[in-house]
Amino acid sequence: GQVEINLGHQPPMKAADDLLTFRETTKALARAAGLVATFMPKPFAHAAGNGVHLHLSLWDETGRASRSEGDGPLGLSTELTHFMAGVLAHARALCGVGAPTVNSYKRLQPASWAPAHVAYAGGNRAALVRVPGSSRRRIEFRSGDHTANPYLLLTALIAAGIDGLDRRLDPGPPATGDLGHLDAAQLAAQGVTLLPRSAGEALDAVEA
Repeated sequence: GQVEINLGHQPPMKAADDLLTFRETTKALARAAGLVATFMPKPFAHAAGNGVHLHLSLWDETGRASRSEGDGPLGLSTELTHFMAGVLAHARALCGVGAPTVNSYKRLQPASWAPAHVAYAGGNRAALVRVPGSSRRRIEFRSGDHTANPYLLLTALIAAGIDGLDRRLDPGPPATGDLGHLDAAQLAAQGVTLLPRSAGEALDAVEA
């Protein structure tokens, strides 16, 4: 069977620590029961893969989250909009950090319960960045998996978001439709491009 586990929000270092603790504890408990717990991105060709979905929010120096809806797309605050735009601008390179193995790209396929396109949307699980419908205070980054080093991935995501803040980047309008089933012309009309199709392509993006 496959399960989804939600870990509580924490500062970045503690969040990465918690992910590793969860993963190693799960593997140990499975072994003790005579089972195997796998975190491979795509262990079975016929089933959905295993991802690491990261929820990111911005906090000010007093420890307060940005809780009020803003004037950005989908009701995001101006700051979170710029941050998200930075993540999208560096999406291809972020794949090389967050999905760094050959098996990773067996998961990141169109129409596969995993993102394959550089896009954001509200509540659309085919998008790379999703704005959860219940909240306008956070964004969800969906292309990472357990072959990534979580400390490096969080560092890269924060750096990309800060670049978006520094340059006041604009993410454009949110994507619409089931991206995994749209043809090339429909995707191009929305300005939606593909994530890297292989680990080599993603690592080239990191280098660039």
